[in-house]
Amino acid sequence: MASGTGQPPWAHSQDRRLISIDQMRALALVLMAVFHFGYDLSVFGYLSFDAKAPFWASFRSIIVTLFFLSVGASLVLANAHGIRWRAFWVREAKILAGALTFSVATFFLYPGNWIWFGVLHFIAIASLLALPLLYTPRLALLAGITIIALFNLTDWFNLAPLYQALQDPLNLPDRTMDLTRLIPWLGMVYIGIYLGHQRLFGIRQLPLLPTSGPFIWLSRHSLGFYMVHQIPLYGLAWLIYQFTG
Repeated sequence: MASGTGQPPWAHSQDRRLISIDQMRALALVLMAVFHFGYDLSVFGYLSFDAKAPFWASFRSIIVTLFFLSVGASLVLANAHGIRWRAFWVREAKILAGALTFSVATFFLYPGNWIWFGVLHFIAIASLLALPLLYTPRLALLAGITIIALFNLTDWFNLAPLYQALQDPLNLPDRTMDLTRLIPWLGMVYIGIYLGHQRLFGIRQLPLLPTSGPFIWLSRHSLGFYMVHQIPLYGLAWLIYQFTG
């Protein structure tokens, strides 16, 4: 819970970093690589890949859940003394640059289903929307649960009308290679804020996962990995095909 100053009670601790948050993010990145490699293998006919099929849809949900919980929790830990505006905007600029790179590249490579709101676009917007609730963990938890519940229990709580209004003016495609819906996934970021204030209820590290080395390095360089990981993975799938196809 936040203290009377709006800061978490552990804000002045010398050890605010939680290795468990790094582990969550790294695990999400590893699972994401597996997910995308599955797609790459399907391109060469090694397996069937349908992102809407129950297995792959559930697999993706696990990945983005880990990602977005860690986004909310990390924002809390990084801004425990108050919002560090310079660092925040530098981070936003890097994420937006990555998002724009994906949009431009896919627009030219896949004009019929280019990425106009993927994971990086979502994180940039969700990080801004997280700020008003960053120091109100109970309200963030309530907001997160409410968003997810309304999305799943109703057929009207979504941003479909906004997409329909913007589709023609912005020339948005009917299909896209990657769509990360602001609703309901913003709810996971808000729940992550609550978990950050609770310091994951004292879970400093997750069992069975590395606490140092390449695994944690991966977490702390997540944007770079996200930007380039498909290049070697697709290359590996191509090499497999060359030797076995």
